[in-house]
Amino acid sequence: MHRKKTKLIWRIFPSFLVIILLSLTVEAWYSTSYFKSFFLETARRELMVRAFLMQDRFARALYVDGLSPPQIDALCKKWGEKIQTRITVILHSGEVIGDSFARVETMENHRKRPEIQKALSGEKRMAIRYSPTLDKNMMYIALPVDSRSDPAVIRTAVAISDIDAKVADMRNSISLVLVLTTMAAALASLYVSRRITRPVEQMRQGAQEFSKGNLTNRLPCPDTDELSQLAEAMNLMASELDKKIMDVKNRSRELEAVHASMQEGVIAINGQEQIITINKAAAKIFDFSPETLKTKHVLEVARNYDLQVFFKKALATSEPVEDDIVIDADERMVLNIHSSALYDAHDKRMGTLIIFHDITRIRLLETMHKDFAANVSHELKTPLTTIKGFIETLQQMMADGLSASAPDFAVQSGRFLGIIEKNVNRMVSLIDDLLALSRLERLKGTDVQLEAHPLADLIQKVVRFCADRARSRGITMEVHCPDAIAAMVDPTLMEQAVFNLVDNAIKYSGDGTCVTINAELKDRNIQIQVKDTGQGIDAAHLSKVFNRFYRVDKGRSRDQGGTGLGLAIVKHIVKYHNGNIEVESRRGKGTCFTITIPGATRL
Repeated sequence: MHRKKTKLIWRIFPSFLVIILLSLTVEAWYSTSYFKSFFLETARRELMVRAFLMQDRFARALYVDGLSPPQIDALCKKWGEKIQTRITVILHSGEVIGDSFARVETMENHRKRPEIQKALSGEKRMAIRYSPTLDKNMMYIALPVDSRSDPAVIRTAVAISDIDAKVADMRNSISLVLVLTTMAAALASLYVSRRITRPVEQMRQGAQEFSKGNLTNRLPCPDTDELSQLAEAMNLMASELDKKIMDVKNRSRELEAVHASMQEGVIAINGQEQIITINKAAAKIFDFSPETLKTKHVLEVARNYDLQVFFKKALATSEPVEDDIVIDADERMVLNIHSSALYDAHDKRMGTLIIFHDITRIRLLETMHKDFAANVSHELKTPLTTIKGFIETLQQMMADGLSASAPDFAVQSGRFLGIIEKNVNRMVSLIDDLLALSRLERLKGTDVQLEAHPLADLIQKVVRFCADRARSRGITMEVHCPDAIAAMVDPTLMEQAVFNLVDNAIKYSGDGTCVTINAELKDRNIQIQVKDTGQGIDAAHLSKVFNRFYRVDKGRSRDQGGTGLGLAIVKHIVKYHNGNIEVESRRGKGTCFTITIPGATRL
């Protein structure tokens, strides 16, 4: 049970008050005792003087004048009234023969009184005791009247009740002064205590502000040297602490910024496999928010067996561990994971740092590069093989002795050379498309020069390029494009994109059909549609038609001279114009490609 704490002022103030009260009480007690002793001593001296005066007078009355006891008694009463002192004359036998205040007949023998015994033995003696005769406390002085062996005794006495009354009055006065002085001292002590504790209280409040994090607050400097030095030291401490905290916060923000902006996922786990920290990239991998993952067990988050095995292996060794792990979630993800041990300032193992690199795109690009190399090799190998075969056939025919002038040789060689020319043209087209696609990917749209260009002129130019081929198959082309529409485009690139779409439409349309080209303004965007009524595309192929070397009908595409790169080039050109391209098609119903680009204007 904790002891209840009190404020400093209620420790200092009562201490001051008790010290002052004790000091004043001791002083009052000493003063009262001193004055009482002083009064008693003064009374004793006066009484002693009176006793000496009466000693001579009564010695003469007893032994010279020979007065009788009644006369002695009357004399006692006379002088007692004059000097306001009780005078008693006692014979050697103890018999009282005279008393100024009492009747001697009623008084008992006084021989056994201490002061009488001393006086009878020739000594003077003072005594203070209660007198039953007068019912008062009395001070007695007894002296022998004469120096003979059986002298009488003269005793003087005064009541000390007056002294007690004076001492009581003085004690009351001193008590009153004590009370008033104590009250004044209490107020003074309270004032002094507050003067002492106020700076301490202010420093306490300032320290509380420091504890709340308000390190810019400053303590006032008290008047006292010690507290002033303490306040300055605490202010300096707060200033230095504020600087250090700001440095730590800045470093923490920098680390958090780096941590959050990293594309790689980062997880730190302790020896109990609990997550210490995790960044957004890592949390995204596991489809959680970073705030909900701290202090969680890593196995609650990583619901993948290969990951769990990797974590246990990384925690079991201080050496770096690296591995590639495939995570099959909504989308397949390939992660390259690297771990390293974490140590504290005392080189004690505190956990493990794990870094996730998403290499899905890298692996995809590697696969695409492999496929690309294989497709290019295949696309080039097929016409080269054909060319080589027909050249060898021509050489064999010449070796067999066929005359160049023979009709059959002329017909065959002409057909073979036509096939060779067709395959050479196919390779040239393939190489041109590869160079165009490579240039677009390399420059990433940095050389695209946008300008306001009339769409009608651009589309008519494409139609003129494709007119001969369309006419040879009886295909008509219809253009619907207002002359006033212009778009912010690179004319050369956009012309190539529209040409590729129109060329594909003619290629895959039946003889005698129609290809429609529409351009219109929609919501400040330009839409260009190229629509045919050809064989169409199955829904399963629609998402892949923009991939390089992808063909819906590979045999027919090669027969018609397609390279499989035209739509990939169109997609890149549209992308560099900040637009998008969509395709709609149904098998046997035709296909419609729609290009949407921003930046429409009117001429």
